[in-house]
Amino acid sequence: MNFNFSNLINNISFESNNKIISEFIKELEEGLNRVNGLNKEYTIDRIEDDIAVLEDRDTKEMIDIKKEDLPQNIKEGSILIKRDGKYILDIEKEEKRIEDKMNNLWNN
Repeated sequence: MNFNFSNLINNISFESNNKIISEFIKELEEGLNRVNGLNKEYTIDRIEDDIAVLEDRDTKEMIDIKKEDLPQNIKEGSILIKRDGKYILDIEKEEKRIEDKMNNLWNN
């Protein structure tokens, strides 16, 4: 969870204030949930036959999960949230991760 407070101060305008605060609160809530063991995040590292190998996004620990216990439309690189013992595909985070990677490629 990387939030740049200098960036926040430099970029605050009256119009964007609510959006920045909302994003900050969302990141803070997600971080607190992860610390408390709720809403753990995983990335699908690879799929081998009927097993998906997931990487814990915080600890980098790898775990094997039966593919049948995961959402149907998963693929390598998909981001999953474990909530209440179930894995849920997080398309929004996956799209954001891809967008960030593309921005890094174009801006570096």
